[in-house]
Amino acid sequence: MALLEGFTVLDLSSVGPGSRCTWLLADLGARVIKIAAPESQGRIEPPFHSYGAGRGTEKVRIDLKSDEGREEFLSLASSADAIVESYRPGVADRLGIGYDAARARNPKIVYAAVTGYGQDGPAAQWAGHDLNYLAVGGYLSCQSPRADGGPALPGATVADSAGGGMQAAISILAALLRRERSGEGAYLDVSTTEGVLYLMALQIDQYLATREEAGPGMTLLTGRYACYDVYECGDGKWLAVGAIEHQFFSNLCRALELGHYSSKQFDDKAQDEIRAEFRAAFAERDRDEWVAELAPADTCVAPVLAVDEVPSHPQLAARGVLAEAEHPEHGRFKQLGPLIAGSDK
Repeated sequence: MALLEGFTVLDLSSVGPGSRCTWLLADLGARVIKIAAPESQGRIEPPFHSYGAGRGTEKVRIDLKSDEGREEFLSLASSADAIVESYRPGVADRLGIGYDAARARNPKIVYAAVTGYGQDGPAAQWAGHDLNYLAVGGYLSCQSPRADGGPALPGATVADSAGGGMQAAISILAALLRRERSGEGAYLDVSTTEGVLYLMALQIDQYLATREEAGPGMTLLTGRYACYDVYECGDGKWLAVGAIEHQFFSNLCRALELGHYSSKQFDDKAQDEIRAEFRAAFAERDRDEWVAELAPADTCVAPVLAVDEVPSHPQLAARGVLAEAEHPEHGRFKQLGPLIAGSDK
């Protein structure tokens, strides 16, 4: 039996953190009903392969701007367990489908309003996307700089996924657990930017406590030390080295025949020299040769995989991370299957 079997979630989002949240809940077994606008309204439709290709999700088209559509939605809400919406603050209430309207039909409803900046405050009405929330949350300022000096763009939708989607899902699950005991529903004001703050807590709390800043190259996790960095190999591919604990760093130094640097792991004056030696050593062999030797040797080394290498990596293949989907127009195709612990693979 799936963990969330028997729970119904109404999804008013189309893309972004709201859809990340309901995708996760669907993979845990919830019945997710996506409330889509009529095609004539031209609302964004994500690519067919995104968000699990609609895995475990039903779709109904409802014109929420009409009296009939509003009533149809509230009728669904009367027997649902949770609602996820991602409108700007105030829009759901103006449409007559906000928390108060839903609670009037279903006092036990768990209602998650997922926005970029939260329901109130001077930025509440700002339009935004993943990059904006990472910017305000301090994440971008810790990215290594590009050639023009600006922060590098992240390669993943960190804010939408971990800052908003997962935070919303965790809050919904906690509210449902409380409801099982108390019978009370809940209103959840999910700010994606505040979710980014949670991800940045090590750096922000360090600043608040010590006034030490955490920009690129300034802390352990942002490139200050050679033990936590990426290095190019002889074939032009890269290795990630995360040898934070001293024993792992010592193992790595010995394997590279650089054992004399073991005692200088956090010696700021030695970092340029250590990096130069590491670069020279790694350049002598191809990435996968180094991985085969170093990864099993307690050195905290891993390959930097390109996206086209990820699906065939032996570890991920052994874990069964891939699944198949079928689309009426695009046919059958592979995709990442349910990945969250507790989902049915």
